[in-house]
Amino acid sequence: MTRNISCRLALFVLIAAPSLASAAIIYSKFSHPTGDYILEYPSHWRRSLGLQAVYLHPWGKLGPNALISLERYPLGKGSPQTPADFEKDVRKDVGIIKKLLSEGTIEISGVKARRLALMMSADVRKRGKGDMGPYREVMLILPTRGEFFYVLKLAGVGQGFEKAQPEFEKIAKRLKMADAGHIEKK
Repeated sequence: MTRNISCRLALFVLIAAPSLASAAIIYSKFSHPTGDYILEYPSHWRRSLGLQAVYLHPWGKLGPNALISLERYPLGKGSPQTPADFEKDVRKDVGIIKKLLSEGTIEISGVKARRLALMMSADVRKRGKGDMGPYREVMLILPTRGEFFYVLKLAGVGQGFEKAQPEFEKIAKRLKMADAGHIEKK
């Protein structure tokens, strides 16, 4: 009888442990200082700030081969001024050094965003690591809110990209953008 209970307990642990482990991810929140957005990401990832951007660096083996960013545009006179300009700039390389894998729309924070998935035409080696494969990008181009628009982007190579992609989708679903009225008041 005791052996039967032990076997059932061991079977339960084998079945339930993987799902419990994946549910145990703790998320951190980053709020833009002016209230433009709230970004949630796995707390064990490293966050860094750039000029009008926040970068998320996954830890572990996939870290150097994947990067998620949320960038605010326009950056200046030379950068795309509208979401349409941004998409036009991205498409310049399609057919030359990049291949368009897919495109469409996705809802983020209650608005329709453009979704582009691209891949470099040739395999690359990223940062000298052994992870070979094509450089890939997924860009979610949010519509203009006030004077600015944002692009949420996943870029990477090989398994790093593959492993980061499900978390990227969760980050996109959890992204909370301020309404246009709030952004225009700044």
